[in-house]
Amino acid sequence: MRRWMVLGLLCFVTQVSGQRGGSPAYEDTNNIPASPEIHADRTVTFRLFAPKASDVLLMGSPGILEVIKNPKALEKDSKGVWSTTVGPLPAGFYTYGFAIDGGLRMPDPSNPNVELRRWGNTSSFIVAGTERAVFEERPVPHGTVHIDFYDSNNLGTERMFYVYTPPGYETTKLKFPVLYLLHGNGQIEASWTWTGRANVILDNLIADGKAKPMVIVMPYGHIPREIKPVPAVPASSNDGAAIEKELLSEIRPAVETKYRVLTDRNHRAIGGLSMGAAQSLSIGLHNLDQFAYIAAFSGGGNRADWEKADTAVLNKQLKVLWIGCGTEDPGYAGVKGMDDLLTKKNVKHTFNQSGGGHSWPNWQQYLAKYAPLLFRD
Repeated sequence: MRRWMVLGLLCFVTQVSGQRGGSPAYEDTNNIPASPEIHADRTVTFRLFAPKASDVLLMGSPGILEVIKNPKALEKDSKGVWSTTVGPLPAGFYTYGFAIDGGLRMPDPSNPNVELRRWGNTSSFIVAGTERAVFEERPVPHGTVHIDFYDSNNLGTERMFYVYTPPGYETTKLKFPVLYLLHGNGQIEASWTWTGRANVILDNLIADGKAKPMVIVMPYGHIPREIKPVPAVPASSNDGAAIEKELLSEIRPAVETKYRVLTDRNHRAIGGLSMGAAQSLSIGLHNLDQFAYIAAFSGGGNRADWEKADTAVLNKQLKVLWIGCGTEDPGYAGVKGMDDLLTKKNVKHTFNQSGGGHSWPNWQQYLAKYAPLLFRD
């Protein structure tokens, strides 16, 4: 019996080896070049095997475009490998992709670090500094990232949300405060963990005693999942209200049923980036009885709603109102306008003006600044 098993295994290995030897170029892993290659001097080389392409550009989302400013052409060698080197780059987190022959940006097939976006998945890498950044893994106690599926009665479809539980959650009976953390227009519920590294940021902050242990809920912020549904579905003008209803009537009850969380407003926060920033400002303002903390990263809210809001009520109800934006962000003027409005109305808030643009390096830092302010009393 054993002899037949060995013979069978040898035949299988021979068959697989033969298949590999006859693989077409696009299936042959020998054609995968090293990319990105981060050099000791912090220059970075990008490579792509595309022997039949006539034009390849290094793109950003905006990511690396904040450094190189414009898409950069790659050059092809005799083996069909395109490459370019940029930098030296400042230490930090970067996203990028390739545009081939004028097509839409695509991720780097050599790089497993991919952000699953609503459109145009993109690749990422880190240029290490002398000290580990808050979004880099350290040997500290780690929390857990859960994925929860549910059937939405509001939307008539299956949905999901991600949940981060802090280190020690499984071994205690304590209840924890909750931060609802919302993504941007081009992203999905996985983005804050897969790319934003919210779980890593909280692990590090909690380990350093800078943030209270908390649960983070990361839902999906759009109605249709496809950016262009087929058959075409007319765009709704009321998506914001639908997402607010979904969060309050479907997601929050599901979280509070399944997870050990505190359910009073003083232990519930909301925040988000870009589109999620506008959603957070809107949902928080409409539901001051449910949220005591609001944050907006690189996005503004409906200024007319905030103009009408009672300053005394806002200052009494909100423990933290936090707004951040990079000066190179295309939406900076609108966000600064929200800051000016709140200042004019004497609404207590924090405006964090930073360098950089509309990208993860800012949003990661904003979360690292916002989280330590939560649930302190």
